[in-house]
Amino acid sequence: MKHSNSIIAAAALAITATGCSIFSPKPTVNVNKSTGEVKTESATETVAAIDKILYGEWTVANVNGQAVTGDDRPYVVFDTTSVNPFRLKVYANNGCNTINGDMSVTPGGDMHKASEFLSTMMYCADAPYEIGINMAFETVKSFNIEKIGNDYLLYMKNSAGNPLMILRKSDISFVNGAWTVTKIGNEDVAEDKGVKLVIDVPELRVHGNTGCNILNGNIFVDPDKQNSLQFKDLATTRMMCPDIENEQKFLVALEQVETVVPGPDGTTALLKDAHGKTLIALKRLNLKQQQAEDAE
Repeated sequence: MKHSNSIIAAAALAITATGCSIFSPKPTVNVNKSTGEVKTESATETVAAIDKILYGEWTVANVNGQAVTGDDRPYVVFDTTSVNPFRLKVYANNGCNTINGDMSVTPGGDMHKASEFLSTMMYCADAPYEIGINMAFETVKSFNIEKIGNDYLLYMKNSAGNPLMILRKSDISFVNGAWTVTKIGNEDVAEDKGVKLVIDVPELRVHGNTGCNILNGNIFVDPDKQNSLQFKDLATTRMMCPDIENEQKFLVALEQVETVVPGPDGTTALLKDAHGKTLIALKRLNLKQQQAEDAE
């Protein structure tokens, strides 16, 4: 989801600037599916778990038991501009206004506001989640995180342990970067055919080569669907090539993609349709090797 609000743009810049963890190396983060709590073996690892998962942008999925629907969803960005990982700056859109303030968290799962929240003062005739989101930041006392597939759910709870707000973070960062297409449907694609994709998850853009023409377009991540990835507004140059039939198969397959799943070793990924059928197989592109080959 793209946002044009200047405050959120500033938040994105801050996240980019602080993207490297102050904890090195980061431990593997294990999330207990039955309780949803982040499980680590030491306080230091718990800090790193918070740093790895909690920071970033979350889409609001539920407010006071009411599912959030619609194309333009409220969202929350947790950021830090200090070396204290337990002090979070929060930037959010509640469906009408932009709000920001500070939150405190602890490794034990406590969460509460650490400053007064400021808000723009727009009036919106239809903002059904605004009051609930504002009250969640005012009254939250604890949080926990649950991992489902490649998504994380963040539960912000009141003093009785009841969810005030549920947030979702879709983690498809594994597909970000440059790929060569190794299979379209059941047909293998030779590497020398030059069919490639560059998927830019943060910018929601896709670039590539069909083996004949240059490809550009947008990507969409459905906040209600696990492992969602869709390709939209695809456009190509208009050169004629001997393999134009393969290009058409590739473009048709891209338009049918609904989800993406990682391969077992991190070097492959599968693009699937709405029924879970693999449409396109990808292999991570070695950019140094590619540059050397292009220079020959």
